[in-house]
Amino acid sequence: MTRVLFLTESFHPTLGGGETHIRRLGAALVAAGDAATVVTRRAEPQWPAEETLDGVRVLRVGPSGPGRIGKYRMLPAAFRAVLREVPRHDVLVVRGTRVLGLPGLVAARASGRAVVLQPEINGELRGEAFTWGKRWERGARGRLVRAAVAVRNRFLRDADAFVAMSRLIQDEMRVAGIPRERILLLPHGVDLERFRPATLDERQALRVRLGLPDGTLAVYSGRLLRGKGLETLVDALASSSAPGQLRLVLVGSGEGQALDVEPELRRRVAERGFGGRVVFVGRVERVEDYLRACDVFVFPSLFEALGIALVEAAACGLPAVASRTGGIVDVVDDGHSGLLVTPGAAEALAGALAALAVDADRRAAMGREARAVAVSRFDERDVLERYRALFREVSSRRA
Repeated sequence: MTRVLFLTESFHPTLGGGETHIRRLGAALVAAGDAATVVTRRAEPQWPAEETLDGVRVLRVGPSGPGRIGKYRMLPAAFRAVLREVPRHDVLVVRGTRVLGLPGLVAARASGRAVVLQPEINGELRGEAFTWGKRWERGARGRLVRAAVAVRNRFLRDADAFVAMSRLIQDEMRVAGIPRERILLLPHGVDLERFRPATLDERQALRVRLGLPDGTLAVYSGRLLRGKGLETLVDALASSSAPGQLRLVLVGSGEGQALDVEPELRRRVAERGFGGRVVFVGRVERVEDYLRACDVFVFPSLFEALGIALVEAAACGLPAVASRTGGIVDVVDDGHSGLLVTPGAAEALAGALAALAVDADRRAAMGREARAVAVSRFDERDVLERYRALFREVSSRRA
């Protein structure tokens, strides 16, 4: 039995690709006879300090508060919790190296335990994750931040293994001086039974049950946050290139998040009179129902490590219109399973959506290719078994 301790800034009930990944991985470990514990932040005071989810023990540390500063304020309590818990485990897995990587490594090494580091976004090891979108990114302050990141990376290299969810992050690790033999390219996987294509009859029945409008439905799922390109998406819908029958379904919310843009999106939609063309669904448990009810998936992120929502949509047989950035290019085969556009380019986004909105045969062909990509690269069963093998290997090597 391998006992795995996860350290992550964000976890259930927060909904997101990384949160879902850790929860599914932990549950799979428990089902296979291993043990899993998660140390995370108690973002809301009403959340329990300790509970068990799917057989996974969850420990939440304070203080509660906004996510942007909360991830730093949690460090003392998280460090103490890991120091206390790690001797009872074989391996520590740290999701996100920006804040938690170095403290997690130090705490695990104090007990001689194995450490696996997994960046949650691209730019964590180059420094862009700290400077992206800042006006001082190219100045002296930006250079100082990148120099500090380079120094920190020298310590992080001591970790037993590094998991890269995309080729871009894999390249970033190599540039940071991490030995190739310690890097594992391993994207998140999805449940291919839960996320599967719908027949025409199933799609129509889902639309009726969910109260979705007629027409060609483009769907986005994920948190409504700055950096996801959703402002560009609303601008694209206003473009003359966007066909009149195109409707947009936004599944998810930004409520309670530091980079929440949901109020801004609702304001823009109202000001432009798009009330009948944009549906705000909010948070849902069965996101697959909305994916299977729609025609095209749209993912206009400006900065994205991989995008588990994109993989889920591909598994449902949806062609994608997405940004050519980060790990998105590992999921979308441009021109075959979807169309890639320049991040932040509203007209290009509108044109790509229009090209698929008016061509049902092309959508169907691309959807079949998207499903094939999901099956060949992102089968959750294969991914979870590779994680189990990694944890067994690094823990036995450290022992």
